[in-house]
Amino acid sequence: MLLARHTLESCSYLMARDRYFVRSVCAMLLLSTAFCLGQAVAYFPERVLGDEPREEKFKVEWYSKFLTALHEPSLWQGSRTQRTPTYRFLWLRSFHHPVCVRLDVQTDGTAVVTTTITSGQGGYEPGKIIETRTRKLNREQTRGFLDLVEEVKFWSLPTNPATNVIGLDGAQWVLEGVRDNQYHVVDRWSPEKGEVHTLGITMLIDLAELKLHYQDVY
Repeated sequence: MLLARHTLESCSYLMARDRYFVRSVCAMLLLSTAFCLGQAVAYFPERVLGDEPREEKFKVEWYSKFLTALHEPSLWQGSRTQRTPTYRFLWLRSFHHPVCVRLDVQTDGTAVVTTTITSGQGGYEPGKIIETRTRKLNREQTRGFLDLVEEVKFWSLPTNPATNVIGLDGAQWVLEGVRDNQYHVVDRWSPEKGEVHTLGITMLIDLAELKLHYQDVY
């Protein structure tokens, strides 16, 4: 209880000093507190990532393990109180470093893009963080991405369609969104085209400005 109280006091202090990074910093503090108290962070609602219990359990544990290693907050839990939009792309390639790109829209219409990469492999262990960087987007850039979200109808896409399968080798493309206290997640295996592929590539190249070789995109 004392640790949780200290965490909340720290968040209040940070909010008074720097509102720009307060949401991300406080989320990490609360995440650390949960670990200290022995509590698991719930990243996804129940019965969302799969109709079959074993499939859902496998995915929830897999994705949560990597999000934890990436020091990412739970967007689902945050959606209950969050007023500004957030979009996150978790890219788990079997034999490449895990990548996470998160866009947090600010109250002034700009956005902050946070890119985190760990040393492991998406199909195995997450490893440790080897790179974290942030980039500020102006209002025009932010609006351009939000318009794309609407264009591909992200909020209407099924989370896990019947045609979606998990192969032996490939990549999981996990896209999450928060807006107006709503949460949505879309999960695909190695999409070569379509809405999820478009959003994922946009977040990797246009927002995160990652330099990717053609053969490494799958």
